[in-house]
Formats: sequence, structure tokens, C-alpha cells
Amino acid sequence: MYYEDRPPSAGFIKGTVGFFDGSQLDFREFLVTHPTVHVIKYGYQYRMGDQLVFRYDNANDPAARDLATFPHHKHLPGALVATEQISLQPVLREIVSQLKFP
Repeated sequence: MYYEDRPPSAGFIKGTVGFFDGSQLDFREFLVTHPTVHVIKYGYQYRMGDQLVFRYDNANDPAARDLATFPHHKHLPGALVATEQISLQPVLREIVSQLKFP
């Protein structure tokens, strides 16, 4: 995990979480830290090797402009769907619900 202060009142965090089946979650968040901490920009990409399983982000993606939740959206293999803003915890819950435990 990596964290960088961005003065005067912001920060950037990124990292990768590995799961027992070899899948990985790459995440990044740009945070405002004053007066309270909240996420301004985010990306959560879940993958198996180089293959996308899903990605949530709020990037200014031209392909997502017509979605009701723009800029918030979810990438799936071959699809782009509307989603509300999401955070790391529900993304982790979604991943755990998809894992096939031995």
C-alpha cells in the first residue's frame, strides 16, 4: 500500500489486495482530509491475472456520459453499467461473495 500527502488537506492512497485464488484488487483513492475525510476520485479494479472481472470508478469516461449515475459507473467485460458512488468496503464484500472457497 502507498499513501502520499497532498498539502494542504488532501491525500492519495493506492494498493493491491491479493486473494487466495490468485485474483487481485487494485485500488486508488484521492482523498480530501479536512474538515473530514472523504473520497473525491476512486478506482477499484478486480482482476484475475490480466483479465478484468469488474472495475468501479468515477473517471470522466466519455462512454459513461449517458449513464444516469455519471461519473460513477462499473466496467464489466463487454459492458458499462450505471452505479452509485461506492467505497472500498462494499467492493471487498462483492469480491468475497464471488470467491469460490475450497
